[in-house]
Amino acid sequence: MARRTYTCDVPGCTHGRKRWQRLCDACFRALPGDIRFGITDAFRCRDMPRHRRECRRAGEFFKANPRTAPRAIGPAQAYANTQRLLGERS
Repeated sequence: MARRTYTCDVPGCTHGRKRWQRLCDACFRALPGDIRFGITDAFRCRDMPRHRRECRRAGEFFKANPRTAPRAIGPAQAYANTQRLLGERS
């Protein structure tokens, strides 16, 4: 059976997370504690309106603070990084 992949609850984040987590590791490190706790607590209490509100709040936090937002790199950038690390020249 294939393993399901789960995405982070923060709007705009495409990173993966473990099944028992609500946030990916990058968003967990970047978000302040009150937002992190709000997302997990609302989900645990099955308060979906509050959970959506907290997720929106996390997205707004990253829009207001773009330097703290986790960045995903594309395949071309990943390939270029690998070439640079291995000392290859094209």
